[in-house]
Formats: sequence, structure tokens, C-alpha cells
Amino acid sequence: MMGKSFMSELKRQPLVSDEKAIQAALKRRLEPAGVFPNRDEAIGLLKTQPLRVYLGIDPTGPDIHLGHTIPLLFLKQLWQLGHTPVIVIGDFTARIGDPTGKDATRKPLSPEDITKNMAHYLPQLKKILPEGSFEVLYNNDWLSKLSFGDVVQLASHMTVQQMIKREMFQERLAKERPIGLHEFLYPLMQGYDSVAMKIDGEVGGNDQTFNMLVGRELEKKLLNKDKLVFATRLLVAASSGKKMSKSEGELIALSDEPQEIRRKILAIDDSMIQTVFELCTEKPQDWINENKSKAPREWKEELADELVRMYRGETAVGEAHQAKEVSLGSDTIPLTAALKLFGVASSMTISKTLIDQGAVEVNEEVIKDWDFRVKLGDRVQVGKGKKFIAAK
Repeated sequence: MMGKSFMSELKRQPLVSDEKAIQAALKRRLEPAGVFPNRDEAIGLLKTQPLRVYLGIDPTGPDIHLGHTIPLLFLKQLWQLGHTPVIVIGDFTARIGDPTGKDATRKPLSPEDITKNMAHYLPQLKKILPEGSFEVLYNNDWLSKLSFGDVVQLASHMTVQQMIKREMFQERLAKERPIGLHEFLYPLMQGYDSVAMKIDGEVGGNDQTFNMLVGRELEKKLLNKDKLVFATRLLVAASSGKKMSKSEGELIALSDEPQEIRRKILAIDDSMIQTVFELCTEKPQDWINENKSKAPREWKEELADELVRMYRGETAVGEAHQAKEVSLGSDTIPLTAALKLFGVASSMTISKTLIDQGAVEVNEEVIKDWDFRVKLGDRVQVGKGKKFIAAK
């Protein structure tokens, strides 16, 4: 059973026509050329009429993560300006999966996987969007009702040439990797979301620009309605161009424990600190500009505290700095075994590698001896943020 759409009593804000405030919202998290058809038209609409703007999230995993917070915080800004955020949970589109950034066809998810993944989305969304500020819709409600004839008719509005221009398809062609015919259907399905909702605007990461513009074209052809498109920046290290990756375990989930949020932030590339502050927090831009010259470690600590405060609460900030107590099960065990017990190493080989790399401290002293014994009361630190106390 898929999700059930609902539109509870919304807390609408009065429309704000202040152009300076609108420009500030469009500047902070969006790509410089990330407004379609253009910024002037978007500003004109945003300051004269309340709009419904949506973000689609496919439940390919159970967590709302830091990458999701960028368009969500943009939607919060729009809500404060008098517009209505709409969250579309892609319980139908997740069955195919968007091929964005994929070098091969994505493995389809079962209905059971999808239902399990989206079970806790709403509480996580409410960590950013206030209760009653947004609508929630599930695209299974309309996509599952399309007949095969409907899909053929929908496909007639797009050409193979248009589809094949998509960057990841070009990359696969160059590498002679297969492209599933069903993958061409994903942009059509996402595009039809806009038609089904008669939506005024859509926001998503800049890797979603192609899909969002398909929706804009379909809505124009089928409804004679112009949809605004807002493409947000991505979490990319300025020094390397590498994107923070969910698959690499780098992205922070809103459900992560405070200590885990702090550990991941302390491990990010120094060049990303300002980017994360700008895209994923609500700290004023003037404050960010004034503090960007701080030492990286100090600034990371402030960033970690801010994210913990936003998503886990003020009382969790202190908790993030505390060591976690773990029972040894005996009075003393080898350090290699302790690292497995603490959950930082999945094998003895990885334990030994961490020790060899000087990544393990016991009582503030780097230990490079595999046979070192951890005893009750010892304080063990692994890397920059994982801290443990050996307990009974």
C-alpha cells in the first residue's frame, strides 16, 4: 500500500511583495542561472500572487539527509514570503528511480521497500518546515491511474533527441553502457507530476534541472500554464569538485545521533564549511561572511553545533561532544577487538589499518600497537569525532 495524500489546515503567511526579500531568497541557495524562465519573471510572480511550489522526494532510503535540506530551506523561505510548499513523495517514481548520476540502470524498489523507506519522512520534514505549513502528496495517486494509452500519449510530447541530450545518458553512450528504455519514462513521470497538480513552481537540485524542465514543457503543452523552475546548488567541495555522497556514507541524515553529526562535519573537506553553512543552515549571510576566516577546526565545530541544534535540539549540542560509553564485557580487551566492538571497524584488518594510520588515540595518546590492551575507564578516540569510554 502506497502513501495517502493529505492537505491539512495550512498556516498561510501574508504575501510579501518586498523585492529585496524575494531576491535574497533566490540568491542564497539557487544556482546563478538556476531560475527558469528567468529571475525577473519569477520575482514578478512571487511578489504579486501566492504560488504553490513543490519538491519531489523519492523514498529510495529511509532518511531525509543534508542534501534534501537545501531545497527544503528554500521552500521555508518561500512560505515565509506567503507561498505554499508542496512535498511530493515519489512512491510511484521510486519504482523506476531517477538515473541521475548513475553509471548503470538503477535497481527497482519493491512496494514494501518504498513503504518502509517513507514511513518516517513526515517527522523529519517537520524539523525544517513548520507544522501546517506544507501540503503532502504521493504521486502514486495519479501515476498509477494512467493507462498504457495515456503513457503513449504523454510520450508523444517528447522526442528521443530531447531525452538523449541528458548528460548521464551521453556519458553512458560514450562508455557503451546500456540505457534502459524505462529510464526515458522517469522524466515523463516526474513531468506529469506538475500537470497532475497544476503546480506553479518546482524546486530541486541542479542535477534535477532536466526533469524539472520536462515538467515545465508538459505543463505548458497540456495546460497552457508556465511553471517556474528553481535549481539549487549542490554540496560540492570547492577544492576537489567532489559531491558529498550518500553512497559513501558522507551525507548527514536528520535522524543521525548528535555525535554522528559532529563526527561527519569534522571529517568534511575544509573548503566545504562555508558551503554547508550557506546551503544547510539559516545563519545570516553577513554572519557567515564575518566568520569565514576562522580556523577550519573552530569553524567546523560551530557548524556541527548549529546542525545539531537545528535537527536534534539545543540540549543535544552538549551531547554531541560527549564520549559514548561502551561495555567491554571484561576488564581488558585488545585494541583491535575494541574497535570492532565500538562499531568503527567491521574486521580486524580494518582495525589494524586504523591503528597503523595513527587514527586511534587512547587517553589522548596515539597508539600504533595492535596488541595494546584497552582497560575499563580508558577514553578512546577514532579519527576526528568518534569518542568512547570503555565501561563494564
